[in-house]
Order: sequence, then C-alpha cells, then structure tokens
Amino acid sequence: MLPLLLTAAVVSTGALAQGQRISPDAAGNCQAPNWSPDGNQLSWEVNFHDRKVVELYVSPGYPGAAPRRIVPVARGASAMTAGFDVAGSEAVAHELSWAPAALKRFVYSSSGATQDYDLYIEGGGPVASAPGADGTAAWSPDGKWIAFTSARTGQGDLYLIDVAAVEKPPLKLTGDNTASELFAAWSPDSQKLAFVGHTQKGDNIYLIENVAFPAPRAVTAWEHAQTRPTWSPDGTMIAFFSNHNDINRFDLYVTPVAGTPTLVATDVALNEDGPAWTPDSKHLIYVKKDESQFDPIYAAPVRQPSQAKLVVTGTVGNGDLDVVKRPDGKVWIAMVAQGLVNDKVRDYKRVYAMVLAGLP
Repeated sequence: MLPLLLTAAVVSTGALAQGQRISPDAAGNCQAPNWSPDGNQLSWEVNFHDRKVVELYVSPGYPGAAPRRIVPVARGASAMTAGFDVAGSEAVAHELSWAPAALKRFVYSSSGATQDYDLYIEGGGPVASAPGADGTAAWSPDGKWIAFTSARTGQGDLYLIDVAAVEKPPLKLTGDNTASELFAAWSPDSQKLAFVGHTQKGDNIYLIENVAFPAPRAVTAWEHAQTRPTWSPDGTMIAFFSNHNDINRFDLYVTPVAGTPTLVATDVALNEDGPAWTPDSKHLIYVKKDESQFDPIYAAPVRQPSQAKLVVTGTVGNGDLDVVKRPDGKVWIAMVAQGLVNDKVRDYKRVYAMVLAGLP
C-alpha cells in the first residue's frame, strides 16, 4: 500500500482528463520519450525485442500527428548538412539528445550499417566515428558542444565534439583507466558536466566544474549504483537514482551542486533519461513502483518531498517520462504506459501526453 501522505492529494491534469495517446500501433514497446527544449517536438524509441531492433521516432507530440522515423545514413562526411544513402532498416537508433531549439537538430547513436555504434547528427552521416562504440551523447544548451561516451581507446571515456568543427577529432575529457564514464549531463550554463563513473566497486556521480579545465570530483561515494544524473533547470541541483540503501530497489535523490544528497522518494522506476524536473525546478516527477496501483506517477516538491502528490493520468503500467513547457505556455508530461485504465487490451507500451497542472 502507498503511504497515506502520497494518496491524500492529487495533481490536476488541466483540460485533458487523461493521457492522450501519441504513438501509433507497433509490435514493440515504446521507451524514452524526450521533448525538444521548446516543446515543439517529441521523440521516442520503439524496442522490438524479438528482432533486436530499436527504432527512433520524432513527432509534433499531439494526438493524430504522424511520427517520422529517424534512420541513419550509411556513410558520409562530417558536415552537419550532408545527406547520403539510407542504411539498412534493421539498425538500432536510440539515445537522442536535442540541440537548442534555434539549431533545429539532434544527435543520436546508431549501429547504422556497420553494427559499430556511431553518433549521427540529423541529416548527416556519422560524426567523430572510430572503432569502438559511441553513445549517450548530450548536446550542450548553448549549442556549442556535444559530450559523449566512447570506447575507442578500449575504455569508456568522455569526449567533446566542437559543433563548429565536427570534422576535427573530439577532445578527450576523462582518462581514468579504472573506470568508464557515461551518462553525461550538461548544466544549463553549459559550463559543467555531471556524469556517472562506473568501476568494479560501484557507480557514482561525478562533476566537472569547468569543461575547459576538466578535473572531475566525486559527488557521491556510495556502494552499488548511482546513475542518470539530471540538472535542475535553474542549475542549482542535480537529481539521480541510487540503490545504495537496497540493491534490489532504486530511490530518487537530489543534491545541491556543492552539498549533501537528500532522499526524495523510495522504490522508483528508473527513467531512461534520468529524473524529470518541472521547468521551474520546484518538483521532480517520477514513477512509483507499485503494481497494486499500476505504477502511478507522482510529483514531489524538492524542498518538501514528503508532500508528494499523485498525478492523475488515467494510464496504467507507467514507465519512462519527460516534462516540458510547450509553446501554449502550459507544462506537459509525456510518458510511456501499458494503456488507459479502461482499455481491454494492454499489449505494448505506448506514448501518452497531457497537460500537467495544479502544481504550486
């Protein structure tokens, strides 16, 4: 059963009484919904487990809007505007990261035609390609840099691509021979990078205070796994997931950039793109792992997490989610779910979206 304090209050969903389905039918599970910074577009992935294929789609994010499948090109120069022959359809395309709205682009990782994962910028061929998988890219909010993880040296290290000179070799940021660095996340001012350092002893959150002079420092030093850091929109806090208290569950934490992490919620579902913040940095939106309640969504005030409120979505079996302020001036949530409460058939996870209202 959920604690009474979590069931005593609910968050309104405004004009939309329940989540509106965005993704069309597919014989695979949707995952990783990701709003563009201006809220004009929504991306998601469809995972076809049987075929071992992951497809990437982009849509205007409204019911009935036709999504566009993103397929990598086979080869090409590193120019951002280059276009070449389409690679085989059985590729994996995932881990999309949006550029600032003004650039109208995104970067993603794909196995392409070679089965060696490279980064692709929309409309062009692979960038900074080299033997060894590249992935978990993050485009800086100022549009100047793309941070990513690469195994090109045999160890997962962080690199930077200069967007103004994508033909040049990327700049190596980390080089710890005992660790792999991944899940880089930019601060809103594009000066700092939070990331996960993976070692045999466990995974922890690290911070580079200035990417011009990279000197990572540990934010956590706990056992097991601390993962998927995300910055608050105001740049003062970092949220992340951790299972250091119980290896069989993940909890949600938040920490000031220079401070001590505090617990926000226990037993939450891992979100593919990390904890989701509201645009005003006041709330974290998460899925509570509770099958008896169909994995409900909650909004937790960062300053008073015990006052978390149920978000009434009308969906069940909720999973990955994202939050953004759209051009209509309203805050929207997109989530994957098994279906609506009254659906008779719940076969695959689809993408739903709705207005998120009623948060103080």
